[in-house]
Amino acid sequence: MPKFNRTVTAFSLALLFSGSLVLVGCSSSPDEAQLKQLNDLKEEVASMQKDLSDKEQQKGALDREVAEKNAKIKKCNDDQAIVKQRLAK
Repeated sequence: MPKFNRTVTAFSLALLFSGSLVLVGCSSSPDEAQLKQLNDLKEEVASMQKDLSDKEQQKGALDREVAEKNAKIKKCNDDQAIVKQRLAK
């Protein structure tokens, strides 16, 4: 019986929630100010997505540059170790 009560309660809450959405969501078409605001927001989103893409490309280039420099450092350290080893003989 408790499982049935939980099911009925959950169904009732879902029905109440969807009913409130219908009542709140039912309005006339958006006015010019709302449409302008929506278009402005869409343009802002597009601009931010372009900026994000550019920044990701820059990050990739910097990551490659860091990897190259790390490889050079490793090679220098390896060469230094070889020289020290040969000098110790």
